[in-house]
Amino acid sequence: MTNNNNDDDDDKEKSSSSSTPAAADASQQPKRGKHVASYQPGDSFGELAIMYNSPRAATCVAKTNVKLWALDRVSFKIILMQTTISKRNIHKGFLRQIPLLSQLTEYEVLTIADSLVEEQFEDGDVVCHEGDEGNKFYIIKDGEAVCSKRVISQVGGGGGGENGETTTTTMTGGETMTAVTREVARLTKGSYFGEIALVTTKPRQATVTVAGSLKCLTLDRKTFKRVMGPIQNILMRNMEEYNKFQAANI
Repeated sequence: MTNNNNDDDDDKEKSSSSSTPAAADASQQPKRGKHVASYQPGDSFGELAIMYNSPRAATCVAKTNVKLWALDRVSFKIILMQTTISKRNIHKGFLRQIPLLSQLTEYEVLTIADSLVEEQFEDGDVVCHEGDEGNKFYIIKDGEAVCSKRVISQVGGGGGGENGETTTTTMTGGETMTAVTREVARLTKGSYFGEIALVTTKPRQATVTVAGSLKCLTLDRKTFKRVMGPIQNILMRNMEEYNKFQAANI
């Protein structure tokens, strides 16, 4: 018998393959309750016990000779803590490079670090379009992105652009309007964009397109407000810096 129903157990078990196929039955013996599941090599059980300190939900009885890998709660928490701390420190390093957040306390930066979500983009994906409402902030964890802006002028005739520029021509009231999409910046690991979206509803000032593949750490305005409280009060600690944020290009 591996464990009993309602036991306060500190271990999580995982079935291990051996020369003799192994299996474990939950509540196999009639007096122990109704049979609800069987486990084969590679299956695991007991994760709730080490994650939430909850009693065993069923009794597990070995049906044959079984070899198990076991992980106790203390070891699990140590591993999880080390992983969490490492992840938090990486996120914190990115956040400390952002002027918008420079006046936040250590606790506030760590709170944001824990709220970041990783997103994956593929080559050619458009992360955000110029003119769209901004509601999410991005930090590039790995990869490269291209920022481009549309420049409109009244000129005669169309034609192709140079250096990667794309030109489109339209007629409005007898006038020829030419819109040129021009690359204005390339963003790499550690770069960030859209930070102004955390505090205003200002439209995106550029289109950001993925070049290759891209991993970003993201934070939306709703989450930022929820974890940080009154944003304006936080940013007003330094009015001069806040005014710089208002003039952000993306």
